[in-house]
Amino acid sequence: MVTSALALAGLFRALSLTSGQRIARAHEAVSAELDRLAHLPPTADSLAASPSTAYVGLRAGWVSAPAQLAHVTSLTDSWRPPLEVAVSTAAAQKQPVLIETGLAGSTLIVGAQPATNGGIAWAAYLVIPSAYLQTWRQVGFGLAATSALLVVTWLWGMLAFRRQTNALQSALVALGKDLHTPVPRPGLAELVGIAEGVERMAADLRASREDTERLSHELAHKERLAALGRVVAGVAHEVRNPLASIKLRLDLTAAAHALPEAAKKSVEAASSEISRLDRLVSDLLIVAGKKTGPRRVLEVGALVRARAELLGPWAETHEVALHADGEGAAEADPESVARAVDNLLRNAIEASPRGATVEAHVIGDGSGVEVRVEDRGGGVEPAREKELFEPFFTTKSAGTGLGLAISRAIARAHGGELTYARAGAVTSFKLSLPRHATEAVRG
Repeated sequence: MVTSALALAGLFRALSLTSGQRIARAHEAVSAELDRLAHLPPTADSLAASPSTAYVGLRAGWVSAPAQLAHVTSLTDSWRPPLEVAVSTAAAQKQPVLIETGLAGSTLIVGAQPATNGGIAWAAYLVIPSAYLQTWRQVGFGLAATSALLVVTWLWGMLAFRRQTNALQSALVALGKDLHTPVPRPGLAELVGIAEGVERMAADLRASREDTERLSHELAHKERLAALGRVVAGVAHEVRNPLASIKLRLDLTAAAHALPEAAKKSVEAASSEISRLDRLVSDLLIVAGKKTGPRRVLEVGALVRARAELLGPWAETHEVALHADGEGAAEADPESVARAVDNLLRNAIEASPRGATVEAHVIGDGSGVEVRVEDRGGGVEPAREKELFEPFFTTKSAGTGLGLAISRAIARAHGGELTYARAGAVTSFKLSLPRHATEAVRG
């Protein structure tokens, strides 16, 4: 902007000096001619003649009175009035007179001086503007317009840059509170890279925060399981031995003596409850990270259909239908997988409204098998989904809160996973098992 202003000032100064110099030279030419004519010796016809001059375009001569200018044929009508004024003034003041006046866009220089021959010498010169002056004026106006455009563009760019940098600054402040704040897209190419970098940084920070929260949740979960494992290990040692002893004595009593039918049924019921308690202890050990039972290639589809058939009468008491289909095989512990499937089916039946159908789909491929149990119940509140697989978490008044925790522990002990999803009105639990258990999972 400063360079353009200086160039514009220099151009106009040069144009002004050029015109001024031409007018100054015209003044000098007229003065010199007046002095030359005033000191020429008089001749017989000198008063009426117009002597020759050394300057092209300069007109000069002698007159005895201003009125005689009307008889000078070399003068144009427009030159006579200012020349008459100059001649009259010079005659009255007895000294040289120069007058400068504008004439149709040009500058007319006229002068008069008393001559030694007793008359008045006069001279006139018309300074016509340079033929290139208009072109240079147009160049000057163009340069001025360019300078103005440059200033406007600079101001607009500065304001746009400041506005967009302020928007980025505001986004950075907002990202400090919420990493999901959208980053504005600047219109200036110079700021696009910065905005993209800020956006990538926010995405990385979001991912890091989510990973941190997930790891914290998993760590807390493992700490709780570790504490539970220590308790369960102690309880299992203290409970399993008495349970085994009680069951052995009941079995020996039933085998050694012919018991009445009522006593026999009581012994069988007691043995069944003891087996159930032993399974509960085994489930708690699995939740605490202990190993599952022996594994073999298991046809999961047949197992799921068998468990659905066994639970069918109980489901009918809830007026809920059970449907199982699909095929798939995996290397697993049949008893553990059966307990996990039972837990999922029971939860789905208890959550379903009357007249609904619980569906169990088995989907197998080369990598493993997936058991998908779906119901039309209300599901779990979104705010409590993270607690769903925690031990002792339950939404049922009579529940223990161990079913889903045990089922997930069984899935993970096999190298698989148990997940929860809610889509529309359908609640879905997906139990996945790998086709082949790794040696680390086998234990």
